[in-house]
Amino acid sequence: MSGPFRFGLQRVLELREEKEKAAATALGEAQQRADAARAAAEQIAAVRSASAAELAAVHGAPRPVGELRQLAFVLDQLDRRVAAAEQAAAERDAEVTQHQDHLTAAFRDRRVLDRLKERHLDAWRVSEVQQDRQTMDAIALTRFANKGK
Repeated sequence: MSGPFRFGLQRVLELREEKEKAAATALGEAQQRADAARAAAEQIAAVRSASAAELAAVHGAPRPVGELRQLAFVLDQLDRRVAAAEQAAAERDAEVTQHQDHLTAAFRDRRVLDRLKERHLDAWRVSEVQQDRQTMDAIALTRFANKGK
């Protein structure tokens, strides 16, 4: 026997595993940020809808012009915030996509080394079996030669 199996690129494989774990963690964090951005956009849109409903409710009723202008101003500001929140959510979604790509690449890189390690292990096992057979054959030949004497 030649000893336990050793994979020469084990440290590289471990580094790639760490990179894959880091990419998975980053993806999870990016997804949380994207979820939070979408929730914020939805909240602002809900406030905007409620304000628009309020404006519609007072549309037929006599109201001072200043109050209507203020409500229109609030709606305009809410429209801007909705647009900004939707833009932020889209940016967070783009980050999620980018992190998914990084995770996919890290997985692929690690998997290449995993397959290489498996092939090396298989070759090592075949070598070990061959060495065992040669040793057994040598023992058998020695016994056979000793019986003949």
